[in-house]
Amino acid sequence: MNILLTGGAGYIGACTALFILKLNPNFKCIIIDKEETQNIKKLQILFPNNIKFYKIDMCRMDLLETVFNDTKVDGVIHFAAYTIVSESEKETYKYFHNNINSTLNLLELMKKYAVSNLIFSSSASVYGVAEYLPIDEDHPLKPVSTYAISKKICEDLILKYSERGINYVILRYFNPAGAIDGIGEEHNPETHLIPLLIRSMLEGNIFKIFGNDFPTPDGTCIRDFIHIEDLANAHFLSLRKLLGEEIKNEIFNVGINNGYSVMEVVLKAIEMFKGKVNKNFRYIIDSRREGDVPALVAKANKIKNKLGFYPKYTIEDILQSVWNYESQKIST
Repeated sequence: MNILLTGGAGYIGACTALFILKLNPNFKCIIIDKEETQNIKKLQILFPNNIKFYKIDMCRMDLLETVFNDTKVDGVIHFAAYTIVSESEKETYKYFHNNINSTLNLLELMKKYAVSNLIFSSSASVYGVAEYLPIDEDHPLKPVSTYAISKKICEDLILKYSERGINYVILRYFNPAGAIDGIGEEHNPETHLIPLLIRSMLEGNIFKIFGNDFPTPDGTCIRDFIHIEDLANAHFLSLRKLLGEEIKNEIFNVGINNGYSVMEVVLKAIEMFKGKVNKNFRYIIDSRREGDVPALVAKANKIKNKLGFYPKYTIEDILQSVWNYESQKIST
């Protein structure tokens, strides 16, 4: 079974490839990415016969087509996208060009080469400012940031191509975090709460909380954090059901049905790692970031009912895994 993972050298893509191959040693993962990251090298060491890597820009249709010419593809998991919300507000063209055109090229080639199974990495940001909580899949889509708008447009493209024989599962992630088997978040720049917090605690840096004037109980943003291994499992369950023709054309939230504010996460981490935190660590309140919405909390009952998906890990598990990952980096 040959599974194509676009953007598979990144954090979520690499963790998903790792999860799938550990469970299915006969699968092969064809990975496309613009960069050959350390994650690819780790995967090639762990699974030397199961990884095929192409360093290409998916906005180049001619280069992307070489992948489909080279190998029969049984299913696609489409992760490839620029994802930094604040950057998307400053570089609108970059985000629309990359995220939308790469998706359009992929869909057109899937149609041409009769590849009918697609899992799309979407985002809870497509909901925009929550009209009610928790957010179910029927919540109105009113994306705020350029990044979120690009994801909404990609969803619309997938719905259109489903009329041409492409079966899809769209996964709307809430907030993935955590680390597994030596793979963690290494974005450049890093903008996500938990890795930035843990690094600040270990290195003794000032940690910035962006805004404490949101309409939430403590004024800081509320998010639904899901462990990266649970998220990888959601992709695997979707893939298995899609390939087995047990489901098609479904949209699922992926979260834990519970939200934590930024301040709650900061205080929880301080309590968990007291005695180990660098004495120079402190946190301050800074101004809001452009594109941030007050609260995103999932109602994720649909994925449980249709896929049998039950998250295993807690916010404490997430924090501990990131602490271990970041501590290991410092010690080596």
